[in-house]
Amino acid sequence: MRKALIPLLIALALPTSLKTSAKEPVKINCNSAVFRETEQCKDENRWKEIIDADTGLSVIEFDKDIDWKKRNVKLPWSKITKYKSLLTGSHELTIFDRDYKADFSTGAVRSLNTRWTVNELHGYLFTNGGCGFWVCTYEGPGWHEFKQVEIFSGDRNFKLFGSNGRFSLPYGFINYIKESEEGTTLRLKVSGLPNSQSSRRFGDVFVPIGEETVKSLQLLFKSGAKEFAKPTFNISRLEVSTNKLDVEDIASNTLPSVVMIRGESGLGSGFFVNDKGLVLTNRHVIAGYDKEHIISGDNGIIDKAKVIYVDRQLDFALLQAQSLKTTKALPLCFENYPKPGQNVVALGSPLGLAGTVTNGIVSSIREPSSDLKDFVPSFVTLVQTDAAISGGNSGGPLVNSRGEVVGVNTWSVHGQDGRAQNLNFAISIVDILKALEVKTPLKFSSVNRCGNLKPKDRSFFLPIVLAALLLISTLLIGKSKQNSLFKRINDTELKFKKWLLNKLIPYLEGTKKKDEDDK
Repeated sequence: MRKALIPLLIALALPTSLKTSAKEPVKINCNSAVFRETEQCKDENRWKEIIDADTGLSVIEFDKDIDWKKRNVKLPWSKITKYKSLLTGSHELTIFDRDYKADFSTGAVRSLNTRWTVNELHGYLFTNGGCGFWVCTYEGPGWHEFKQVEIFSGDRNFKLFGSNGRFSLPYGFINYIKESEEGTTLRLKVSGLPNSQSSRRFGDVFVPIGEETVKSLQLLFKSGAKEFAKPTFNISRLEVSTNKLDVEDIASNTLPSVVMIRGESGLGSGFFVNDKGLVLTNRHVIAGYDKEHIISGDNGIIDKAKVIYVDRQLDFALLQAQSLKTTKALPLCFENYPKPGQNVVALGSPLGLAGTVTNGIVSSIREPSSDLKDFVPSFVTLVQTDAAISGGNSGGPLVNSRGEVVGVNTWSVHGQDGRAQNLNFAISIVDILKALEVKTPLKFSSVNRCGNLKPKDRSFFLPIVLAALLLISTLLIGKSKQNSLFKRINDTELKFKKWLLNKLIPYLEGTKKKDEDDK
């Protein structure tokens, strides 16, 4: 019986199989969530190699954002990639590198991944447990962003500053790579990684950067950064108070001119420097240079802004808002650096918390030290302050007690051992204005130390007005004597003359006394 059933089942199944085979194969949509990660839809099919029109570089182009934090993500490691941002619709050149190690004896996996752009390094550690030949580790998958990073190459080392796993690349390092010969090696010293029982060895780790990645970095730094023509614009000297303001008044006067900037690399801050929508921020905030970014003001208004100028050495950039043409500019300190001990206020959007205000003092005015020389050139002055700033504050204003911008908040030093506290730095606005060759009116009769207008002393206007009225009344009285029709008016104006004299005499006496005191 069993032998008879087998042919029967085959016969019944044969027509079905033949019918199915006669059909065209089912098409799979690799962009759908169902099939995106299947073997039929390999990542290689979703990118292509092209010549980038802006730089002339051969790049791997993606049509969407890359989730590069996936453990098994397929990426063209060490190649220059270009992908479209879903956030802004713009593109950015990027190089990915990975140091992957698996311990088969314990089943533990460690992967240190880095992402490089023309502006920054983004890095994280991935750890995962498992079962090896002899033992199982039960540590679940974990992501750990880099806390502290140094780059070593030969006898050179470069300290990086940043937060949330993102570090601004110093221009000294960029120039070093551009001028390096073929065969240059790089390695990262990553500190502050977790020290759990199962990952005790992750305290400090030296991470080698692939040779092909270094070659790609050389190409990226030589051709990947767009050069901008220096814009020409005027910035008015604004009237500011002669009296020091409290933090509350500074905040209310300044915040309407501060914006949050969202781009491909995250978010930062900026502020208006003229009344035509010109925004000043840090270079590392805008990442992709000639891209369009989203800005939002204190009033909740959202606008698009296009990058019009970038200065890599001083780490600043200018954006032009599209719609916010009529804006309130902040007064800038044109002529003098602040002095140590002066009160300052930092404003911005740390971690995306718009409208954040912190206050402190100017700790020091520094020329680049040995630790900072790779970030800013020797002619740039840094304002060191203890006013707290965090990731997202970058590009926001640091203002004095009169609300004048004295610096652009740029980075802070976070010591993982607790020894480094309240070490925050801003690029001096004086040096930025010099680099931009900003045109300002040459002469003003009354300016303060920063070069802004003092409030006009209106106390002397009243005596002048009173004297003018007295003269007019006298003339009217003289003319009225020629005509009896003005007798009544004369009586009124005579009374008015006496009133003017009573008002004017105290001012005249006060002025005389002041002149005597001055002598």
